[in-house]
Amino acid sequence: MKVRAVSMLYATVALLISPAPARSAIEKVVGGGSVHQGETRRITAIGDGINFATSVASSDARIGVRLLSQKGLAQGRAKGQIVLEVTVPLDIPKERDFNLTVKIAPNLYYPKGGSETVRLNVKEYPNSSWRPLFHFAPSWGWMNDPNGLVYINGTYHLYYQAVPFSRDNNGQLNWGHAVSKDLVRWSRRRDAMFSPPMDLLPSSDDRNQVWSPFSGSAVVVSGEAAKQFPCVCSNLCVAAIFTKNTPALALQDQWLAASCNGGESFKVPESVLPNLTPSTEPDFRDPKVFPYKGRWIMVLAVGDKVELYESANLRRWKLLSSIPFYSSLTTNGPFVETPDLIELPVSNLKTSQTKWILTYSEGFLLTEVCQGLRDSTGMPIADSKPKQECERSRKFTSRSFYIVGEFDGKQFKPESQPRPLDFGPDFFAPQTWSGTPGRRILAGWQNNWRYALKVPTTPWRGQLSIPRNLGLMRDSNTYWLTQTPVPELAVLRNSAVGRVTRLRDKPLTNKTPRELKNFRSTAFDANLVIDVAGLPKVNSEVKIHLRSGKTGQGIVLAWRRTGSNKGELSLTRSTSEAGGLTSQLKQPESGFIGKWLSASVPLAVPTQQLVSDFKNAKSNQGAYITRIPVEARGTNNSILKLRILVDRSSVEVFAGDGRVVLSSLFFPNSSNKEFKIYAIGGNAKIVSLVIYPFSDD
Repeated sequence: MKVRAVSMLYATVALLISPAPARSAIEKVVGGGSVHQGETRRITAIGDGINFATSVASSDARIGVRLLSQKGLAQGRAKGQIVLEVTVPLDIPKERDFNLTVKIAPNLYYPKGGSETVRLNVKEYPNSSWRPLFHFAPSWGWMNDPNGLVYINGTYHLYYQAVPFSRDNNGQLNWGHAVSKDLVRWSRRRDAMFSPPMDLLPSSDDRNQVWSPFSGSAVVVSGEAAKQFPCVCSNLCVAAIFTKNTPALALQDQWLAASCNGGESFKVPESVLPNLTPSTEPDFRDPKVFPYKGRWIMVLAVGDKVELYESANLRRWKLLSSIPFYSSLTTNGPFVETPDLIELPVSNLKTSQTKWILTYSEGFLLTEVCQGLRDSTGMPIADSKPKQECERSRKFTSRSFYIVGEFDGKQFKPESQPRPLDFGPDFFAPQTWSGTPGRRILAGWQNNWRYALKVPTTPWRGQLSIPRNLGLMRDSNTYWLTQTPVPELAVLRNSAVGRVTRLRDKPLTNKTPRELKNFRSTAFDANLVIDVAGLPKVNSEVKIHLRSGKTGQGIVLAWRRTGSNKGELSLTRSTSEAGGLTSQLKQPESGFIGKWLSASVPLAVPTQQLVSDFKNAKSNQGAYITRIPVEARGTNNSILKLRILVDRSSVEVFAGDGRVVLSSLFFPNSSNKEFKIYAIGGNAKIVSLVIYPFSDD
């Protein structure tokens, strides 16, 4: 089946009240009208006796609905209200009606109980030229960190931080859920884990106990262990271990929730690792759990360090060791987030040698938060020092790193300094899937906290990176993590829309080859091999404009000569592609990336410096983007190989045999679909270029 724009399937839901019976309890419905397909929406119904509702059901099993709350109101003898949560999938046909039936227990208004009906009418979903074609993104609302990545009986499960009602990361936080058989085509499921909706709780005391399921991981428990606590499942158990964040108490603990239905929903969670020192360690979060020699190991972010724990049963945990990262920790950061620890074989050695890889992200306090800093009583902080420290976070950006080392079951011993997992601006909070025998697969949040709340996509914000196969190679007396797009992406190549563009042994001058003049696509996969021997001078370069056109130059990928067999790869997005001048954007969201992101700052350091003393490692605070050394190899050290994946609002570039990845968002005009490539300072040669177009819109 050919890949088509998913927006053709989208629809909207309008909410209507069916004709009122003689004694209808519903007097008013709030939240109806233009409720879109793909949206999760709260609907409030008000009327006599309605607060005695016991359940709600949909006449179409594809439409999810649950009863969030019910309460009595002061006015009238039996006046009450209920709040429903309705989730409408993307594939509901438009212009069709469905009913929600609310069951009501006996009360003054309904002596024998009863039911009320609300009717849904499906209409069309708003189109967006930036809606990703082959990256997962929620149909509605907010998404950030991937959580609980787990492979179960042939299905990949993706959980993620989700705010279903708002794309502004403002409101009830859940674990969103999607599944896939091939890591490419994802099916959305109902949110699998919910936080209590604070605005619906009846009292301030209740609100002080409001918590959110922050990031975590999931593992499969089978056999007799699945039948015991904490699972108590008849067969297979999915155990999610996550951070329970209670903001009113400034408390983060680790909790476990079990699922006996394959991860579709989870039981009430229980505490498994409390934070005993919240005043000194407020950041106690993001557990990643994996099996190791008959027991479980947890990797946990604790302020400026990573801690390792062990458990025999997932319920009682013992501290093994800690790994410090920063010499000092301020209120604004940096601090550690979303750590992971994996073992990988060294692929280019004849031995069976393996190494352990510790990955983590570098968090910071958003400058928007600095304006509202408060003490434990809720009063504004009078001391100016915390606010001044917080304001310094303007120099931070969202980045993720890896460290190569050894793990003996108790301690991780670093053998390298931290290196960027991704040199682009938009790759954060990565996690590997558990339960994938024979391979390790990594994915991250393709966004940056520096501007995530201003990304111009609507009605959603946030997307997942392309899942990547991880490898490890030894070169220049050190070990390097490699990342390559999962081979399952071949399903897209096999269903390419339109003609596949192929070039071989083509001279590359200061003009784009004529064979590319008619290329037009908003999403594509390209393999490019260039011979740069004809660019001998320093500062000579190859430039590639992705998604260029009459209204913009596109995002520019460039390789610039810096030495005999050395060069720098860079990725630059102009003001328009960064969300500035494109006419499709609203004025308040224009130019959200700002001037700082246009700079090219070196990120990588010489090999000998990478293997220097780990404890003296310092993060490069000015390293925001995107110019990194990439050697040419092959015959005469002149061959440059690139894999370029362009979606409607993102690009991922893989180079250096997978050692270098650059990921970036960009927001081109929908009419800009060209692929331009040319040389400056000499003539290069396209050894081969193959472009698979995935869209013809």
